[in-house]
Amino acid sequence: MAKSPSYDTFKQRDPLAPDSGYVMKTTAVLPQHVGAASESKRAQGRPFYRPGPLSFVDGVLFKMAASLSAIAIIFSGLAYTALARHQPLQHYGRDSVKGTTFLDHADPISSFLGRTFLQSNIPYLDIPDKLIQDVFYYRWTSLQRNLRYVTAGTGYMCTEFVHPVGYAKAFGTIDAAAGHQIDESRWLRDTAYGDDYIQLYTRGPADPLQYTQWILDAASRRAMVTGDSKFLANQLNDMIRVWHLWDPYFDSSAGLYYYQPVWDAQELSLPGFIADPDNTNWDLRKDGPDTYRPSHNAYMVANARAIARAAELAHNGLIQSQFLKIAGDLETAMYEHLWAPEQEFFMDIIRPNNPNLTRLTGREQVGLFPYRFGIGLNESYAQPALDAMFDPQGFLSPYGPTTLEIRDPWFAATKPTDYCCWWNGMSWPYSTGHTLKSLAAIYRSGATNATAEQYHEYLQMYARTQQKNGMPYVAESHYPFEDAWSQDQNNHSENYDHSTNNDDVITGLMGVMPQADDTLRISPIVPSNWTYFALENLAYHGHLVTILYDEDGSRYKAGPGLSVYVDGAKVHQGKDQTAVVAIPPPILADDTQINIAANPDGIGQYPMADATFTFSLDYVYEAIDGVVYYDTIPDNRWTDYTSPNQNDTLTVYFARPRNVSSVTLALFSDVARGGKVDLPGRIEIYGSKGLITTVDSSARLLANDHNEINFDVVETTFVAVNLFRSSSTTWVGVCELEVWTPRETGPTYYAVDAHLTGTNTKVLFDPLSMATDNGAVVGGVRSDSNVAFSGIQSDGRPAQLVLSYANLDDTAANVTVQVNQVAQKLLELAPTKGGYVPIKTDITLAVGRNYVSLNGGSDTAEVRFETLTIS
Repeated sequence: MAKSPSYDTFKQRDPLAPDSGYVMKTTAVLPQHVGAASESKRAQGRPFYRPGPLSFVDGVLFKMAASLSAIAIIFSGLAYTALARHQPLQHYGRDSVKGTTFLDHADPISSFLGRTFLQSNIPYLDIPDKLIQDVFYYRWTSLQRNLRYVTAGTGYMCTEFVHPVGYAKAFGTIDAAAGHQIDESRWLRDTAYGDDYIQLYTRGPADPLQYTQWILDAASRRAMVTGDSKFLANQLNDMIRVWHLWDPYFDSSAGLYYYQPVWDAQELSLPGFIADPDNTNWDLRKDGPDTYRPSHNAYMVANARAIARAAELAHNGLIQSQFLKIAGDLETAMYEHLWAPEQEFFMDIIRPNNPNLTRLTGREQVGLFPYRFGIGLNESYAQPALDAMFDPQGFLSPYGPTTLEIRDPWFAATKPTDYCCWWNGMSWPYSTGHTLKSLAAIYRSGATNATAEQYHEYLQMYARTQQKNGMPYVAESHYPFEDAWSQDQNNHSENYDHSTNNDDVITGLMGVMPQADDTLRISPIVPSNWTYFALENLAYHGHLVTILYDEDGSRYKAGPGLSVYVDGAKVHQGKDQTAVVAIPPPILADDTQINIAANPDGIGQYPMADATFTFSLDYVYEAIDGVVYYDTIPDNRWTDYTSPNQNDTLTVYFARPRNVSSVTLALFSDVARGGKVDLPGRIEIYGSKGLITTVDSSARLLANDHNEINFDVVETTFVAVNLFRSSSTTWVGVCELEVWTPRETGPTYYAVDAHLTGTNTKVLFDPLSMATDNGAVVGGVRSDSNVAFSGIQSDGRPAQLVLSYANLDDTAANVTVQVNQVAQKLLELAPTKGGYVPIKTDITLAVGRNYVSLNGGSDTAEVRFETLTIS
């Protein structure tokens, strides 16, 4: 069969054009489409950006290779090509770890997209309750959709909404549910997701003061799952920094913390209605007044104890004792002020105009939160809480629990449609996750008449809530008495990552209780009539643990009673459902690779993206934004749908030449869903020196999944992926283009690799700079600039920082050096008369990966950064 000709998808561009935005002596040639498509065919309402220059030779070779692809195929034999049909993040020293295969690993996830992630990361479940089991598998996919790769060096984070919202902070972070997200993701085999996310708050630019949170507590408990106690100990100083951010909101006379309920993630909750009963002040009613809350103060107790544990691991007894005392004093103040003996509940106290600290009289679900953190676990506190959970006039409802007691005058079973978030009765998964953990803690305390059947009832109620159109689903809030979500906005609320579910199944129902030493405690909370249950290949301390309970041994053929396997070997067999088993020493992750194609900012910064054709409702930068999911709606992808071309090219440009040996494509296909986008029939990959490699058949590709294409190392300033349509009636699509390379180890780091913010801060190409082959530097360094280097590894010893810079003015510019968000030095950048000169200073880095930021510059001088050397 004759090969189809390739379109000439590239043409030269004048580098001296007024909009080029670059200073460079060499002639630039850019890939651009020549054909019927016009810019109106690109993403409507989004600016289109033509990316940076190639050398003249690179451009000519690129153009010739694309125009004559049939000839260029001859040269593909020069490069070794391997197509890996698996998740690309295989960078961990755990190849010797083997699991078991008692359960079916294919059918439970067969209906999901992105299956290689699931196969590589999740445990498998087998229980008599199919509703809970189905939601368990679905919730791994909702977590998967909300994992976002931010920048090389920073790594991963968890989003709350799959599409970032305007009030989100750095990289789209929202700290309100970060504790839930850390709890849920700690069970993934790949520990990079949690490590990166935690450090984004402890050392990075994420804001741990936006909402109340229990991030430090979650990080401490996660360390018991990963077995990486050094990681937690190394965060000690950073955890203390985060703790003290809350000092302005501590009332020493009451001994309690306060915040507005809206920033406790619960607007339109009881304090707002009490403060504005006549609805004359919407902002006061919505946000609520400053309030001492059981939730917030319980979080702070837990965070203080987490710091104490990190201090113990770091062998710092003084800090350990200080924070144990802080936690104890705060817990005592909660009992003294927030516990209402007459109501037998932890209550809110409005702060303004309330010198006597009079408590509210309405019981809110936040009063149930303290128990999960070990507060109130004796009969006088815990039994009333348990009774309220199962009281039909309390918090119990078919799709509950409710956020306010049903008997309360301010309770509402429905909500207006003109505002999203009402916390005076709606059922919120965010709060249900807390309540399930409190119920498990109360049950295990033995101080009440709680039963395993009650825990199962709540977990099943939660699973029943997480449904839509007969399928597992999670959105924002749910009606307590109606089988419908009360906040579920199209292309916004889907797969909302604001709660736990699987962590509750694992630690509650299945009874996996992580320990600080090399053991695992198993204590399930399952109904007495269950004759079997299984959790297979659960990641724990870098090993794979399988827990089987089979009353008579007939289901799993592993013997009657409880069987426990570690890395495929049986380590326990007993009649009881409980056990404590020894675990081998932790196997910790190797240093992961980095994705140099990720761009969290979109247009205007490197890496840059371009395509010869983009469907009007898609956006080319969504192919490199670090977000990977394959849904039709919500959408996040590039496609060439409606393109008149037989093949179209998606290109990512780097700020400087990079050594590349693989390209990973998350390929989109919706033909099985009635759409017109399918796998490409052929793929060609180009770099600066022309064709790198080809994939000649779609039979070797996975639809709606990662496809890693490996080849010999090449140096290039771009990667262009030329995708051929497999038929005249289908088009092609990419959800994400990733380029994984080894992590930069220093001592020299290029400024153009840093994350850049600031009105004029961007990559320039300066012929006077010799740091890179193409003269790439960071220019436009102004007073609002932040040039952030992330992932700088250190053993914690003092280091010398050398900044290579140019100051083209006659006056000095001041730049602050921040290490892990703490200012350490002020640099005075003297004029350099056009050339690049070094300036040195001493800094102190933390053990592990660091964030080093250069803040500020000059609003009058042209300041440029070339390299940062740390040794």
